Amino acid sequence: MRGLRAVGLVALREIKERGRSRAYILSTILTLVLLGGAIVVPQAIGGGATTYTIGVVGEGGAEIVETADSLSVGSAEDPDEADRYEVQVFEDVASAEAALEAGEVEAVIVDGQELIAGPVGAFGGSVVERYLQEAAGTRRVQEMVASNEEAAEVIELLSSSPLETRRVGGADEEEQALRSLAAFAGLVLMYIAILTYGAWMLSGVTEEKTNRVVEVLLSTLRPWHILGGKLLGIGALGIIQMTLLIAVGGAAVVLTGAFEVPSVPIDLLVALIGWFVLGFLLYAIIYGAAGSLVSRMEDAQSAAAPLTIVALVGYFFSFAALNDPTGNVAVIGTYIPFSAPYVAPIRLAIGEISAWEMALAVVITAASIAVLVLLAGRVYAGGLLRYGGRVKWLEAFRSAE
Repeated sequence: MRGLRAVGLVALREIKERGRSRAYILSTILTLVLLGGAIVVPQAIGGGATTYTIGVVGEGGAEIVETADSLSVGSAEDPDEADRYEVQVFEDVASAEAALEAGEVEAVIVDGQELIAGPVGAFGGSVVERYLQEAAGTRRVQEMVASNEEAAEVIELLSSSPLETRRVGGADEEEQALRSLAAFAGLVLMYIAILTYGAWMLSGVTEEKTNRVVEVLLSTLRPWHILGGKLLGIGALGIIQMTLLIAVGGAAVVLTGAFEVPSVPIDLLVALIGWFVLGFLLYAIIYGAAGSLVSRMEDAQSAAAPLTIVALVGYFFSFAALNDPTGNVAVIGTYIPFSAPYVAPIRLAIGEISAWEMALAVVITAASIAVLVLLAGRVYAGGLLRYGGRVKWLEAFRSAE
């Protein structure tokens, strides 16, 4: 059987077997439900404006509350979503404090001079106190300039930015912030995906070795046929699952209006997809080799623990790139294969990587994958038919035919 056809048959078998498995279907459905719920539920129970009730005793308090309401509306991007402040009048301080302790009001203003609030950390306390203090100051200013300015003009002045702001390269700055945000979100998904689908590779190889299925496969296929087919099959299932997650998450955001969905620049999107493929291949190859070294599922994770640590360290390189994209750590991380999938897209998003640096990083990572195919493939071949205790990496490499 020719090599490519054999790899394709193994990949198709992997897609059919794992794609129809209860574990894959249930994990996909559960993840989709959790993702959709995480976006929809907060909007359903916590969306919209909040109305704060402020207790008032004596004269002057109602005007401060009305001013706080005007400041809140004036400072909101959408007045319909602004928090509102309403007045509840009390005859005396004692009854007002009782209402405050009972949670019926958020704060109490006495004679326009004293603010009574709940303990620090009480719900809404910091927001309410800030607006009431600003409103009290606004009322004082209004009284001072009442003969020269209309009250509405004073409120507008104090709740707006009186200086017109102009930024040099403002559009580029906004685009750069968007690109950085998109890259970081993509990196988080990439890190989760690489570890998740790498674990699939690990468990798949170990499971086939444990139940002796691999012995049947080796009767007609070579080890690299099996390893390559599992890479393609698991990679395809991973891409399908990630596509569903992104589609459902995006739809939930659009339908609920949780936040504005920005448009991702095409070059950054291509880079993220390309580096995801390279990163998955790089790690999954070694995960597959690690799975061939053990004979029990209980030992699989311990065999792959060093690789998981390497992936975590590589991920941390991306934070260094965010803080200082031209620093030594970011530059070095660009050319280390295990950190390049995390660092290179960040530097591209920020605009601090040249075309030749990106090309060199891709070449180094691709070359490393080619070398790992040979090395890990030999380890895989040497460990598949070794049963009993855990096989060492060098021992499996030397025992391969």
